[in-house]
Amino acid sequence: MPRNNDRVTRAMKPLMILCWVALLAACSPPGSDAGASAPAANTGQASTDGKATSTPAAATGSSAACAEGASLVQTLICNDPALLQQEAELAKAEASARDTLDAAGKDKLQAEQQRWIQHTRDLCGDAHCLQQVFADRLKVLSATREGLIDEDACEVPDGQQQCVDLLVLRDPNSQLANFNTLLGENGQEGRLLGCTAATNVGGGPNAVLAANCIQETTAGKRNVQLCSNQMVGQFALVPASAAYGTQAVRQLLGFTQQHCAG
Repeated sequence: MPRNNDRVTRAMKPLMILCWVALLAACSPPGSDAGASAPAANTGQASTDGKATSTPAAATGSSAACAEGASLVQTLICNDPALLQQEAELAKAEASARDTLDAAGKDKLQAEQQRWIQHTRDLCGDAHCLQQVFADRLKVLSATREGLIDEDACEVPDGQQQCVDLLVLRDPNSQLANFNTLLGENGQEGRLLGCTAATNVGGGPNAVLAANCIQETTAGKRNVQLCSNQMVGQFALVPASAAYGTQAVRQLLGFTQQHCAG
């Protein structure tokens, strides 16, 4: 009889092992299989189609400004790597400029920067305009050392040999309210939305101001040049092509001498 029991035990042993294996498998938690491969690490950001990408957000334009409802200018910037780079350079230049100023100067710089954003940058409608105004603003911020000082320049008007001393206003929109007042006083319709460049020839009570701006009228928006010589009561405004930097300054000087030189 004991021999029969041994035979039964030996015969059932493989079956018992299989039962134990099945029981252990059933009790194992999901995902604990040692042979299963771990999910690949997502080293980038999810793109719009749900696939992961390792490309930095700055290079793809997937910055916060590209969120739904972003303005045209924000969308242009965040979808253009070159503009994103310029924007980063501007941020560094602004931080460096702030470090050179006292508390009052920092407040003035902040107000100046807000005017530039609202009345210059945000009036751009394409990447070329943004590239130009970014370059101009970077030059202004990089020149900030001991204060918010306008740039002295000596430009030679077309057709002349002698240069003319003038100030290039670092903040062309600082005169925006004054220019709009002059528009009304001289029977011009609409208003100026913002300016990309402004100059001051003469200074003091004899100052002759000029600017390259965007005018909004009932017919729409257009780029204009204007100048004002309040000493002799001269004012002129004409349609003009958009201009930036040194080119804008030279054009304004020629326009001033033609229409507002007294």
